[in-house]
Amino acid sequence: MIPALSDLSAEGATREEAVQNVRRAAEAYLSTVEVTTIEVALPLDQRSQQTLRPGSPQAVLRAAGKFKGDEEAMLQHIEEIYAERRRQREEVEREIDEAERRGASTDADERAA
Repeated sequence: MIPALSDLSAEGATREEAVQNVRRAAEAYLSTVEVTTIEVALPLDQRSQQTLRPGSPQAVLRAAGKFKGDEEAMLQHIEEIYAERRRQREEVEREIDEAERRGASTDADERAA
């Protein structure tokens, strides 16, 4: 089933066959209708109240706009995020190295026994 085309569905013996069948059904349906994009302007009083999908380009731009005039703080915050990510990555790398050393010493002990 395609969520945007809720009346459209297809089946198949395998997942691949079902996907192929629903693709064919969608193409057949879409060949009979006109597909177009429209833009709708919100009234000015609703634009500031508009709920944006988290992570959408508009939401990211709106959030970034809150730092206008405070670029230095934003850059410092980003650097803190990068530093924390580096610290976490180094910690994981140390844990992996330690696990590999333990595994190597266990292998050596087993061969010696």
